[in-house]
Amino acid sequence: MFRGIYTAANAMLTKQNRIETISNNIANVDTTGFKKDVDVIEAFSEKLLYKRENNEGYLRAFPNRAKVSNKQLRDGNTRIDIDITRGYLQLEDKNGNSYHKSASLVRDEEGYLRTVYREYNSDVITKFGAYLLDVDGNKINVPQGEIAIDSLGNLTAGGTAVAKVIIPEARKSIGTINSGALRDRVMINFNQGSQERTENPMHISLEGEGFFKIRINGTDSIKYSRSGAFTMDENRVIKDYLNNTVLSEDNNQITVPENSKLVEFKRDGSVYSLNNDGQREQIGKLALVDITNKEDMQKYGHSYMQMIGNTQPQEKAFEGKVLQGYLERSNVNTIDEMVDMIEMFRGFESDQKVINSYDQIMQKAANEIGKI
Repeated sequence: MFRGIYTAANAMLTKQNRIETISNNIANVDTTGFKKDVDVIEAFSEKLLYKRENNEGYLRAFPNRAKVSNKQLRDGNTRIDIDITRGYLQLEDKNGNSYHKSASLVRDEEGYLRTVYREYNSDVITKFGAYLLDVDGNKINVPQGEIAIDSLGNLTAGGTAVAKVIIPEARKSIGTINSGALRDRVMINFNQGSQERTENPMHISLEGEGFFKIRINGTDSIKYSRSGAFTMDENRVIKDYLNNTVLSEDNNQITVPENSKLVEFKRDGSVYSLNNDGQREQIGKLALVDITNKEDMQKYGHSYMQMIGNTQPQEKAFEGKVLQGYLERSNVNTIDEMVDMIEMFRGFESDQKVINSYDQIMQKAANEIGKI
């Protein structure tokens, strides 16, 4: 009975967090370069349930109880989908071990089989995934090759035996149970926002994946941003809308000459000034980079982003183009967010009713049954 209350309470807490995230997305729908937040919801570990008896032992193995498919992904990885009819797969994540009848796995960089999730651009990420364990509770490192599992639960890769992965069902086992789900983390959706024409020559938009590099005034801290609402300060240094320094590709400031009457931003990020005599001079090039490990980025505020903790950015060349006279709008769809919010409110009310029902049952158990 108490488990039902805990499960409903966890569901309410999860929906409350989702409502807060959605509200923040809606509040920033008009913020230049804003990227919407997405809650990653993770279920509590699946635990085995047993009958309260002393009948030990395991059921005999049945043939053809595992179905495995190997699917080639566009990034070159292979996704392994496993479905079993008897026994369990044991997975380990930060919350402990859990037991499942199916799993979608990919080899990580070290060769271990882990569960995956899809990024905003459909890239497969294993960094936060759970490890597949063998029957002894050890992580499984597999060589390249097609994955298969025989009727006894033995996993092979390219015909080479690797480990036994299916835990047989105990005679007294009656299934699995968990306590609902909670928000695991907040991820950022980096999809491109729409382009808004402003005709302001100091407004810059990026088309394609990448960031401007901004140095926060008074510090050596460098942040990443998609907001190209630039201006010039009294010293004719190019700044962003918060008066922080927009960096060049050599991590220096870009200064516009006194005799310049126009600033031009080329598609590759090159910056030119046009003087009164009609002469064009290159005065710098914007520091434009893409980050391959975007899953390690977090918001810093004011459309700035930074790496989590001591994680180092894996920068690569910007492959998009620069548009002058445009600003990138947020990638928040107001209608979709409102639909999600209504769904969360309705679910929240349903969970409240579940808790009220359990409360009434416990009152009867404590008061009326006690009279007997």
